[in-house]
Amino acid sequence: MRSYQTFILILALLFGKKMPTRPSAPDPLPQYLAEGVPKQDDESLQALQDWINELLAYRRDIATEDIDAGEDESIETIKESSEGTVVIKKVSCGKDNCKCRRGELHGPYKYVVRRKGDNLKWDYKGSVPE
Repeated sequence: MRSYQTFILILALLFGKKMPTRPSAPDPLPQYLAEGVPKQDDESLQALQDWINELLAYRRDIATEDIDAGEDESIETIKESSEGTVVIKKVSCGKDNCKCRRGELHGPYKYVVRRKGDNLKWDYKGSVPE
């Protein structure tokens, strides 16, 4: 007698449907997650997905009051984006004889700000037109 799985495979072949293959884990995922997550039941997987979505939102959504201009900096714009909080600011270079010492700051420059642990991580994205 053939197994149930063989029977399903034969039915799928007869009706032209391919058996779905299990998705592979992303390359950067640690092995303990790649092996452990597929073992979870549907309810646990849904809870995990919801938690991951909340965690990503927490990292990307930075409150305006959490964005501080440093000494000799000027925040021009703060916007929410799918990649994180986008901050446009002007900065001082720190050179003693530069125009920025007289208040003419350099920039504006674009940064994407995200949470990393308890800190904010500022990723420089380049200059932007004024």
